[in-house]
Amino acid sequence: MRALEKIYLEITNVCNLSCPFCPPTKRAGRTMSVGDFSRILSRIRARAKTLYFHVKGEPLTHPDLSSLIDIAAGSSFSVIITTNGTLLPESLGSLSLKANLARVNVSLQSLAQFPPERRLPLARAIFEAADRLVAANRSVNPRFLVSFRLWTRDQASETAEILEELARRYGIGRGGIDAVLSGQNGLRLAPGVALHAADTFDWPALDGEDYGPRGFCRGLRDQAAILADGTVVPCCLDGEGIIALGNVLETEWDEIMASPRARALYDGFSARTVAEPLCRRCGYRLRFGA
Repeated sequence: MRALEKIYLEITNVCNLSCPFCPPTKRAGRTMSVGDFSRILSRIRARAKTLYFHVKGEPLTHPDLSSLIDIAAGSSFSVIITTNGTLLPESLGSLSLKANLARVNVSLQSLAQFPPERRLPLARAIFEAADRLVAANRSVNPRFLVSFRLWTRDQASETAEILEELARRYGIGRGGIDAVLSGQNGLRLAPGVALHAADTFDWPALDGEDYGPRGFCRGLRDQAAILADGTVVPCCLDGEGIIALGNVLETEWDEIMASPRARALYDGFSARTVAEPLCRRCGYRLRFGA
């Protein structure tokens, strides 16, 4: 297998929220130590270009977040972080002036769980922190981006208020909102700030709907994921480690990628055949076509 575009690295599976769109993990809570993080990076060096701090959990809860970003820089990795955003204002010190921090994805759909009277104040605090982060990081990385995510576009009651607030703050106008709601995936709000919209999807589970044995996915082709205990899985949607391919703290990366289970999954998707039961029940893969 060739080098991947990205590896999702779950630096913690502990979260400060309980979002309805993200089922809580059944795994024991775990936050990756700096030592394990460094050891993992030594084993995946040159196996991908970008680390995504994301699978389950909230990466901004990690006490050594700033150090992890710096260690990744020392191993020539760029970093992308996905966060629910609620801790962004207090995390600016850990995230600012990081030249290898390429993007911060902020999942604004997380605000739907709060009472209506709290949503806009929280949103405004997140937007203010994001603007400050863009100003700081574009001074060391002109391509740095904050991407606000609204992956509940099909649920207008959870989306409209936040979109209106974004429109007011960034002056995008009603046309921009209508474009997002009608199916446009991305919209630039300001230099270094973007909005990405998508419809709701369900995390795959073994008791979920079976979408059949035919299909394709980018798992192990462009991406793989490493859970907080070092378990390697094919993609960021295997949040329970069901398709465990090995543990990178115990086994070399190339050996894991060459394992029979990994090869069967990769070759199956090459033939448009879905080899794993969990993958058969993943609706997200349908976005890649048959």
